[in-house]
Amino acid sequence: MRRRTLLGTIAGSSLAGLAGCSSNGGDGSGGDGGAEENEVAVGPGGSLTFSPETIIVSPGTTVTWTFESASHNVSCNPEHDSADAVSLPEDAEPFASYEGDDRFATEEEGATFEHTFEVEGTYDYVCVPHVTSGMVGTVEVE
Repeated sequence: MRRRTLLGTIAGSSLAGLAGCSSNGGDGSGGDGGAEENEVAVGPGGSLTFSPETIIVSPGTTVTWTFESASHNVSCNPEHDSADAVSLPEDAEPFASYEGDDRFATEEEGATFEHTFEVEGTYDYVCVPHVTSGMVGTVEVE
């Protein structure tokens, strides 16, 4: 199976799972029976969203963001981003898909970004160019 086909299938399955969770107060973690999900689609279908919006992972898990449309980034750095939208646990290191201080640098479609979460807690991250449009995601590490 080609990678793009596989990613499309995964994204479609995730969206279908989330549709059920959002209407009944589910935990938003996707997956079935507590299965851990560690992939996030960035801008699926050209949207200004992360899908799933919230994931729950264990410490030591690497999360992969796949850019399904261009002109987005991933950032969890309170010094560079909107202090209202970004947060991370006290002992955690900030992370971003861009290098240095260029917080408006974006990725091309098909690019990926990975970050390994070691510290338990809540990480609220954004797409810097689209945070004012509500492009915010959360990783819960527990």
